[in-house]
Amino acid sequence: MSPAAIKPGDAARIRHSIHSPYAGRTGVVMNIDTTEARGHYLVMFSDGLQFRYTAQELESPDGPRQYNVFVALHRVLRETAQRRKSNVYR
Repeated sequence: MSPAAIKPGDAARIRHSIHSPYAGRTGVVMNIDTTEARGHYLVMFSDGLQFRYTAQELESPDGPRQYNVFVALHRVLRETAQRRKSNVYR
């Protein structure tokens, strides 16, 4: 989703990622805080839980799902490799 297109009250689906809680679920954008380091978008889900996400982690619930087995596998492998690289230098 384009950051300019996201407004409070909009529905948003969380893209599949090993780092995103509630991946694949749809919630409502409750607040946008551009000063928040953890994520600009506060999303609330049907069970009442709220998490912060970046624009790259959100997608339109009406559009085609970005989830595809190969896309998800590639993303998981890339994120795992990046995490391993960052842990090597600690």
